[in-house]
Amino acid sequence: MEDWNRMTNQNVFDPSELDAGLARALAARAVQERLLVVLDGATRALVSANERFCAVAGRDAGDVTALVADELLSAAAGSGAGSLADAVAAACEGASVRLPLLLRTADGDVRTLCATVGALPGAPRAVPQVLLVADDVTEPDRVLTETRGIAAAVDRSQARIEFDLQGRILAANQNFLDTVGYSLEEVAGRHHRMFCDPAYAASEEYAQFWRKLGAGEFVAGEHRRIAKGGREIWLQATYNPILDGEGTVLKIVKFASDITAAKRGTLDHLGKITAIERAQAVIEFSVDGRILTANKNFLAATGYSLAEVQGKHHRMFCDPELAASFAYKEFWERLGAGQFESGEYRRVAKGGRPLWLQATYNPILDVDGSVLKIVKFASDVTAAKHATAEYVGKVTAVDRAQAVIEFDVQGRVLAANRNFLDAMGYTAHEVVGKHHRIFCDPAHTATQEYADFWERLGAGEFESGEYRRFAKGGREIWLQATYNPILDDDGTVLKIVKFASDVTAAKLTAAEVDSRMSAVDRSQASVEFDLDGNVLTANDNFLRTMGYSLREIVGQHHSTFCSQDYVRSPEYRDFWMRLADGEFIEGRFHRLGKYGRDVHIQASYAPVRNLTGTVVKVVKYAFDISDDIEREKRLLQSTEAMTKAVRSLTGSIENISVSSSVATELAQETHSNAEDGVEALRASLEAIQLIQRSSHSISKIVRVMGEIASQTNLLAFNASIEAARAGEHGIGFSIVAGEVRKLAERSSEAAQQIAKLIEESEERVDQGSEVSKRAEQAFERIVSSVAKTNDAVRTISDCTRLQEEVSQTVNALISEFSPPAARA
Repeated sequence: MEDWNRMTNQNVFDPSELDAGLARALAARAVQERLLVVLDGATRALVSANERFCAVAGRDAGDVTALVADELLSAAAGSGAGSLADAVAAACEGASVRLPLLLRTADGDVRTLCATVGALPGAPRAVPQVLLVADDVTEPDRVLTETRGIAAAVDRSQARIEFDLQGRILAANQNFLDTVGYSLEEVAGRHHRMFCDPAYAASEEYAQFWRKLGAGEFVAGEHRRIAKGGREIWLQATYNPILDGEGTVLKIVKFASDITAAKRGTLDHLGKITAIERAQAVIEFSVDGRILTANKNFLAATGYSLAEVQGKHHRMFCDPELAASFAYKEFWERLGAGQFESGEYRRVAKGGRPLWLQATYNPILDVDGSVLKIVKFASDVTAAKHATAEYVGKVTAVDRAQAVIEFDVQGRVLAANRNFLDAMGYTAHEVVGKHHRIFCDPAHTATQEYADFWERLGAGEFESGEYRRFAKGGREIWLQATYNPILDDDGTVLKIVKFASDVTAAKLTAAEVDSRMSAVDRSQASVEFDLDGNVLTANDNFLRTMGYSLREIVGQHHSTFCSQDYVRSPEYRDFWMRLADGEFIEGRFHRLGKYGRDVHIQASYAPVRNLTGTVVKVVKYAFDISDDIEREKRLLQSTEAMTKAVRSLTGSIENISVSSSVATELAQETHSNAEDGVEALRASLEAIQLIQRSSHSISKIVRVMGEIASQTNLLAFNASIEAARAGEHGIGFSIVAGEVRKLAERSSEAAQQIAKLIEESEERVDQGSEVSKRAEQAFERIVSSVAKTNDAVRTISDCTRLQEEVSQTVNALISEFSPPAARA
C-alpha cells in the first residue's frame, strides 16, 4: 500500500515497479477510462489517440491524427504551468510535466483536462514521441468553481461564526464581528454564552440547546443576543453541525442575519404569534398522488408517522366529497401536466381533525420537461384561520424566512426561491426572464444611479444595504439585501445572487398606497372618476394626452371626452353600469381631446373597492395610440388598393386561362389533322408501291412479247427462205411469211416502245415514292412539333390556373388582414 501511494504521488509513473499482470490490468483500465494521446516530440503532431480521447473531442481517430496538438489543446490561462510546447519539450528530455489543458471539441465546446506529459516508453531516441495522459475534469471543475463562488457569496452576505462542540469560538467572519461589535481577537477561544443573557446562559434550555447541536441536530430560528457594550440584537440564524464521513460532529457553523430593526418594529405583536408553529412542512408525492416521503414538521402537523402515510394517496388528508369530485381530479391532472398550484387548503389530520394549510404544490421536472414528482411546501395556518382578520394580517406581515433570487449580468431574473416569490407576490412564471426593474420604482430605474448599480455588479463588485422595492401590485417593500456576483475561474461574472430579508415592518408607512399610485402615474396616463362618471383627478400624462388642464376637467363628466353619438347610445349607459357593478373593462377607445381633436387610447377602467368590497371609484389607466390608429388606417387603405389590384390581376389571369383553353383545343385539333395526313401519305405510299410492283410485272410481259416477236420474225425469215427454195409453189407462202415478218418487226418495235415507257413510268413512280417518303417524314415531324406545342399550351394553361388560384388566395388573405378598429 505504501508503494502504491508513493508511485501515484510521483509525477512519473514507472510501470516497472508493478508486477506484469497488474501493470497490464492498469494499462487496460487507463486506456478505457483516461484520455491517451501520443504526440510527435518534434512537431507536436497527433500520432494516435484512444477511443476515450476521440469521444471527448467529438472527432474520429482519422480526424484527430490529421491535426497538430496546438489545434486542439492549449494550456489553461493563469495556471502557471507553462505552455503545451514547453511541456512536450521537457518530456522529450525525459521529464514528466503535469499541467491543466483546454480541449476544443468539434462542436465548439471547451473541456478542461488534468494532464501529464511524459516520454513514451520504448520510443526510439531519433524519433522522440510523447505520451499525454489526461482526465476530463470539466464538470467537477465547474461545480467546484460555482460552489466556491456561492460559498464566497454566502460568506460576504451573511454573518458566520464557527464553534467547537463545547461552544467555544473557533472563527468568525467580518460580517459577524461587525454585527456584534467585537474584533476576532476579542472572541476567539471564548464561549458562545458571551453573546447571551446571563440568565439564559445558565438555564437548562441553553444546555439542552448545545446538547442537541452536539448530537448533530440542526437548529434554526430567531435568537436574542447581546453585542459588545450590552447592546441587544436579534439574529435570524441557523446552527449547522458539520459531520465527518462517519457522521461524527466536528464543529458547529452558524449563519445569521441581523433582523434587529425589523424585530423592534414588530415587538407590539410578536408576543401574540410566538405560539404559532412557523417551520415549514414538506411532503413529496408521485405524479399519481401517492406519498413518497414527508418531513417531521408535516408529520407533526397531521399527527401521523411516516410509516402510516408512505405509499398512501394524498386523498387521505381530504374530505371524501372533495376526493371524489371532478375538481380534485383536475387538480392532480394540472400537477401532472407541470402546473404550479398554491393557496389555502382545508385538510383532515389524523383522527378527523380539521387542518388548514397555506401550501404550494411544485412539480419537479427532469431535463426533458417531464414531471418526476410533486413537492408540497406548507405552513400550518389553522390557528391564524381561526383568529381575527387583524391577527391574520399581523401574522402574514412577519418575515419568516430569507429570500433568494438570481439575476444574469444584465439584470434579468434567472430563478427565485419560494420565500422571495411569497414576499414579492409573484409566481416564478411571472418573474423569470423579466428585468430586476419590475421590482423598482420606474423613476429610479431611469436614473444614472441605477445604471451604475448594475455596472458595478457586472464588474464583480459586492453591494449591500437596505433597498426600497415594489412587490406585485405596486406594494412597497423594504429589503435588507446583498447582491453577490458569482465569478468563474477567469474572474468573469456568471450571475448575481441576491440574499434578502423583509424589513418592511420597520420601514413601511401610510404612504404605501400613494407611492404605488405615483409610480403608476409616472408611467401611464391615469384619471379617476366617481361612480357617476365625474372626474375626480387626473395625472399630467392624461392632461397632456387630452390637451386640458386639471382645472378644466375636475367635476366634468366622462362624456366630455366622448362623441355625442356614443354618449346617447345604450352601450355608453351600460358601460358605466358595468363599472359600478365592479366589472373591469379594457380595450381600445376613441375619445375627443380639447377642441374636438380625435384621440385613440389603449385603456383599462379598473373599479376600486373599499375594505368591504364596495366599489367607491373608477381608475382609468391609458396610453395614447393615435399614431398607431393612423398607421392602421393607412395600412387599411393600402390593403384595399392592393385588393383591387389583385382582383384585376385575377380577372386578367382568368382571360388568359380561357384563351389558353381555346389554344389547347386548337392544338389538339391540329395534332389530330396532322396524324390523319400522315396516315393518308402512308396509304399513298402503299398504292405507289403496288404500282411499282405492277410496272415491274408489265415490263416482264413486254420483254416476253419482244422475245416472241423476235422469234416470229426469225420463223418468218426461215419461211421466206423455204418458200424461195420451193419456187413458184412457195410464192404465196413467201408473201404470207413477209407479212408475218413485218408484223413481227412492228410488234417488236411496239414492245420496245412500251418497255421504254414502262421504264420511264417506273422512274417517275420511284421519284414520286421518294417525294412521298420525304412528305411522310415532314408530316411526322409536324405531328411531333404539334404534340410538343400541345404540351406547352397545356402547361401554360395549368400555370395560368395555378396563378388564378394563388391570386384568389392572396386576395382572400388581404381581405382577412384588417387592423382592429377602436371602440367608441
